[in-house]
Amino acid sequence: MAKPPMLAGALPFIGHALELRKGPVDLITRGRERHGDVFGMKLPGADTVVFSGLKAHETFFRMPDDVVSQKEVYQFVTPIFGKGIAYDTTPEIMKEQLAFLHPALREQRLKTYSDCFVEEAELFFEKFDNEGVMDLYDVGNELTIYTSSRALLGSDFRKHLSGEFARLYQEMEGSLTLLSFLNPYLPIPAHRRRDKARAKLGEMIKKVVDERRNTKREENDILQALLEARYSNGRPMTDDEVVGMLLTVMFAGHHTSGVTFSWNTILMHQHPDYLKRVMDEQAAIMGDGHQMRIEDLRAMHTLERSIKETLRMYPAIIMVMRRVLKDFQHEQYDIKKGQMVLCSPAASQMIPTIFKDPTKYDPDRFGPGREEDKQHPLAFLPFGGGKHRCLGAVFAMLQLVATSSVLVRNFELELIEDSYSPDYKRILVGPHQPCRARYRRRKAPLVQVPLKAVG
Repeated sequence: MAKPPMLAGALPFIGHALELRKGPVDLITRGRERHGDVFGMKLPGADTVVFSGLKAHETFFRMPDDVVSQKEVYQFVTPIFGKGIAYDTTPEIMKEQLAFLHPALREQRLKTYSDCFVEEAELFFEKFDNEGVMDLYDVGNELTIYTSSRALLGSDFRKHLSGEFARLYQEMEGSLTLLSFLNPYLPIPAHRRRDKARAKLGEMIKKVVDERRNTKREENDILQALLEARYSNGRPMTDDEVVGMLLTVMFAGHHTSGVTFSWNTILMHQHPDYLKRVMDEQAAIMGDGHQMRIEDLRAMHTLERSIKETLRMYPAIIMVMRRVLKDFQHEQYDIKKGQMVLCSPAASQMIPTIFKDPTKYDPDRFGPGREEDKQHPLAFLPFGGGKHRCLGAVFAMLQLVATSSVLVRNFELELIEDSYSPDYKRILVGPHQPCRARYRRRKAPLVQVPLKAVG
């Protein structure tokens, strides 16, 4: 057996870290073009082996937790999630904690959430002037905080939610940089701001938890599911665990949905022919002016395909990593204990043997007769893969369809920037700011057309 080939161009001490920070997709694509599905790169702390391509995805995402570990890599989120939550506990306890969310994602609760998404989006956009300029990155993130917090913590919390919650959350989330990944406890200003914001957010959420416990009032939200949860030994979650899990779920879903909303809006308006099809579909489904329901969201296939294409081209989580705990083999290569293994959804979803003409915006690749994402269970990776695939994928898609639908039905947009490119300084990657569009509120309601006429 052989070592994976090492990609050239590593610098002394820092290896490929600088190039990875500036252009991770280009770096990984360069390595794949030179060496194939598996190759090595040098990063501070450990050599890293990159896995790309369907066979490599099978190995990466199917590997047992006692062979490769997420916990060893994602300690940078512990100051946000809290001690004993997710990656700061054993794989067995983490599995139990994630299972607590299953009741919160059942059909009846998804209907409740979809109503919340629509109502929050309509209230949010009602406050806009009839015309002006919006920053799509800021709009996506703020709107998603409101929709997510409503589904997580219920209507009472949302009624009293101020801009302070959004500001604190963005301050906490904004601390995530490459330095946080290398050492989340470095005494730097961003980490001090993160810790202050986390403490304040914890206090705000704890008040909601206390109120719910004391009044014994029940709601169809994720908080209720966590309060009803029991570990295998019969123990309920502590208040600190409930707060940590709520922040974990919000973190996992919020930023992905926020930046995807931004990118999808950009891409649709860069491709007016497809936007017209989206608008025709909106008119067919919502042209009679009725209140949007979950059945309507699920019928918006043209819009959903645009969102999926956005997730393929610009996934918010561009890399997932594991630490190797035991030696293992992939094809002709030895992977050694102590190394890191990496898979990049952003790079893998640009492989032309998986997705045809991958740099082209082509939502119809997800449509009937093509369905390129379904050729293999690990072809489409914006929500991860294998047993660690995101539980909230259906929740996220409903949220994105609802918020995007409300936006395009209410406003005409004109993009302002000469170009829109990924900001790789953030661990969760959105478009560079400024990320602006001029908007004008639509004066006339959509005129209903037959749905069968929508192409």
